[in-house]
Amino acid sequence: SRLAQISQQPPLFDFPRTNLPESFHYTGPFRDTCMSTTEFPWDQLDGRPLVYASLGSLQGAKKELFRTLAGACEGTGVQMVLSHGNALTPDALSKLPGSPLVVGYAPQFELLKRASLTLTHAGLNTVLDSLSHGVPQVAIPLTYEQPAIAQRIQWSGCGEVVPFPRANVERIRAAILLVLSSPSYRDAAQRISKSIQASGGVSRAADVIQMAVCATPYGT
Repeated sequence: SRLAQISQQPPLFDFPRTNLPESFHYTGPFRDTCMSTTEFPWDQLDGRPLVYASLGSLQGAKKELFRTLAGACEGTGVQMVLSHGNALTPDALSKLPGSPLVVGYAPQFELLKRASLTLTHAGLNTVLDSLSHGVPQVAIPLTYEQPAIAQRIQWSGCGEVVPFPRANVERIRAAILLVLSSPSYRDAAQRISKSIQASGGVSRAADVIQMAVCATPYGT
């Protein structure tokens, strides 16, 4: 649009741009940050570094990928929390390697405040939620826009990417250990978090829309 283009990304999470129009605005994510009412067994968190795994609302039925993620975390000294979006039955995820904490839904914002790492399909909401909390990521992009978002994770230094066709236990475990052991990934995620906080979010987006509408002659 010549009136306004709005991106939920912060500028630090996008590739360098030299020809953006004046109508383009980075506002950061539009997310409700109020306390979630989702029930969660907080008493089962045991103090180990927390790895949060989610494949979003559309990919949660990939039980074999969840099994691979659990196997990758096993023996690394972390506690994995796996949220499958109520896409699977309890039996489908029984006896996972490493005995992760499995839930249908998780209070994502509250968990990310405690997380050391996110395992993600590179869906934009989970990625930006993680970055809002300064949490680095290991991404296994599956479909749609996810490969492009995963490339931004790699380029910005806030995580590693394992292509889905190559996503086995060994490769994902190596990426997990690399990100957890290298402070540069969390440092990059925290820089992007500060960029998100400074971008204005939905309030800034509303201001941009209002200014665009008010600047447009009626009927054009």
